[in-house]
Amino acid sequence: MKLKFNGFLVLFLVLVAQLTFAQERAVSGTVSDNAGMPLPGVSVLVKGTKSGTQTDFDGKFTIKASSSQILVFSYIGMKTQEVAASSTSLNVKLASNCTRT
Repeated sequence: MKLKFNGFLVLFLVLVAQLTFAQERAVSGTVSDNAGMPLPGVSVLVKGTKSGTQTDFDGKFTIKASSSQILVFSYIGMKTQEVAASSTSLNVKLASNCTRT
């Protein structure tokens, strides 16, 4: 009886450890400008890591990140934006970096 209990306890601990370390999930979405046009080639990085990707021709991206991490979106001529990866689907609009005088 004690051997079965120990076996179940070990199995339970293994499952809990698996769930604890498997927090990364795929985050995907679209990056566009203020007019709603998709932006191809936007850099999408997980802040504090070397993990990153770029948007495709339609402004779509997919990257692995945990819900506590921050995604950094940057593009030439646009303001860099940081967004929490709290959802598995993100739609980001980048503002122009141009200042008119």
